[in-house]
Amino acid sequence: MKKRNIFRLCFLSLIIIFGILSLISYRVSYSNTISTTDIQNSKKVLDDEEAWEFLDGAEMIDDDVIESIDADVDFNKIIVADENDEEDPDRIVKLNNANKGVAKPSSAKNAVKKYETNETSLGIDVSTWQGNINWKKVKQSGVSFAMIRVGFRRLDAGTIVMDNKFLNNIKGAIANNINVGVYFFSMARNSTEALEEAKWVANVIKDYDITYPVAIDIEIFNRNRLKGVSYSTMTNNALVFCKYIKSKGYTPMIYSYANAFTKYFDTAKFSGQRIWLAQYNDKVTYKGNYHMWQYTSSGSVPGISGRVDMNVAYFSVTNDVTKASTVNGITNTGNLEKVNFKDMNMKTSLTKEVTLRSSPYTTLPNKAGTLEKGTSITITGMSDKYIRILYNGNTFYINDVNCFIMNLEQVEFNEVDMDVRCDKEVTLLYKPYTFLNNNEYKKIAVNENLRIVGVNTEFVKILYNDEYYYINDVNFYTVLNDNIYNGSSGS
Repeated sequence: MKKRNIFRLCFLSLIIIFGILSLISYRVSYSNTISTTDIQNSKKVLDDEEAWEFLDGAEMIDDDVIESIDADVDFNKIIVADENDEEDPDRIVKLNNANKGVAKPSSAKNAVKKYETNETSLGIDVSTWQGNINWKKVKQSGVSFAMIRVGFRRLDAGTIVMDNKFLNNIKGAIANNINVGVYFFSMARNSTEALEEAKWVANVIKDYDITYPVAIDIEIFNRNRLKGVSYSTMTNNALVFCKYIKSKGYTPMIYSYANAFTKYFDTAKFSGQRIWLAQYNDKVTYKGNYHMWQYTSSGSVPGISGRVDMNVAYFSVTNDVTKASTVNGITNTGNLEKVNFKDMNMKTSLTKEVTLRSSPYTTLPNKAGTLEKGTSITITGMSDKYIRILYNGNTFYINDVNCFIMNLEQVEFNEVDMDVRCDKEVTLLYKPYTFLNNNEYKKIAVNENLRIVGVNTEFVKILYNDEYYYINDVNFYTVLNDNIYNGSSGS
């Protein structure tokens, strides 16, 4: 009996020892990471229509909406990316830089001479792809700021991971008195994941002196885990990220390339945000506002082996941009020909899905969303190519003059019955609208007599040859006889 107890005791001791050794081995094997388990899956997704209800022009998502999105993040479970991570979204971008233009070579010395002023500053953006950086040499080259990749969401797995050079880069840049901002490469499919990314970023950078913006990098559309995600959702994700980052005291910024800002995002919603524009060109041709310009991926900077992205920030080198309110930025809308509208007031509904714009131009990054077929709108003006509408109390423009039901019988008139004489030449119209083509019936000469049976603020209604016509003028006549006041009833 005693031998059996001794055997059991030895067996239990071996199990305990094995467990301790396994734990030590586990911790040692992952000593290069902060932790090794995935961030917990989100539980609630705020769908696109719900989220847009809380957007209002330059204003972003309301604080209570941010709180309503359940994006729990366990800050003790942060993964560091593998070196040359197979699911690093930058792999796709580097193979598809044609979206940004032709990346012409640029040296730090020439860039400082060309771009550095009291109102601008020269910088770089770096990630694991630049390897080990000598930040002392970078500082000596004249670089004023660095946008450092803090992490990314994996292409398909969707795991949030830290860039494996982030800690070295941010510590090295700050130690050498280089202003730092950070960016996160997003692959968020919805508002929940966008908020999850923002919370993750804010936690990782909280102990560092971030003096330049915190950017969300969105440059992959409709592929990998983003397959089928709408442009409106991508827009919304950027706004959710920015709202949370701003709430934590940082300056948010949105990074992408010119074509994405012009054609994909509902960029009108970004009017209150800083824009980091990627366009590899001698000068920017993007017709919109931007605050930082990434002008090449072929930069050469002492202290960095190989190529590096180079940027111009349109705010002073000495500004603490997280606290200063003055930012120059660039407005590059150009000289646009004025679009003239004929005023109208027609309640109608759409016959097809349309794109809303914040201005009557298709060459500007001014998309403000979409409206579905059947949506009720009020048309307030029409030009040759655009209609101006009122929707939910806001004015928008649609580049389609045949997208609505023509309600021509809804103009109201106050009933009158007057014989009048024309004091000037006028035109009889078939309908009480001036925006329709071929709307004229005939000209009425000066001193000709007419019978007016209805009036409003813009038109008079005429009974002529037993048919009703309209004149777009309420001051063209002299009253000869007011049949109503004289006791007769006109028909």
